[in-house]
Amino acid sequence: MPRPKGSKNKKNIAASNVDYAVQIAEKMSARADVDQQIQTKTDEIATLKAELKTLKAQAKSLDKEIDKLQADQAAQEAAEAEAAKRAELEDVLKKLMADGMSAQEILDKLQ
Repeated sequence: MPRPKGSKNKKNIAASNVDYAVQIAEKMSARADVDQQIQTKTDEIATLKAELKTLKAQAKSLDKEIDKLQADQAAQEAAEAEAAKRAELEDVLKKLMADGMSAQEILDKLQ
């Protein structure tokens, strides 16, 4: 393999016309923009957290109301079922009494 031309020990000389002050100013400006965006996003997150907290509270209260309504509905259905049974029992008793059975015979039959 042929050798590369030139010295391996050659020193690289940096270009002296680089304006570091301008580059530093640009980077500081970019950093300020990023910091501003971070602050904006942080504020948005805080706002969204507050909204989430209120929405969770609303959902919890709605769940409680739903549970209460379901319990009331079940109680009403149970009361209606009991009333239907009572009405049916009264009808049966009326039929038995109309057939000529005495109250004692009816009680004996129920037991």
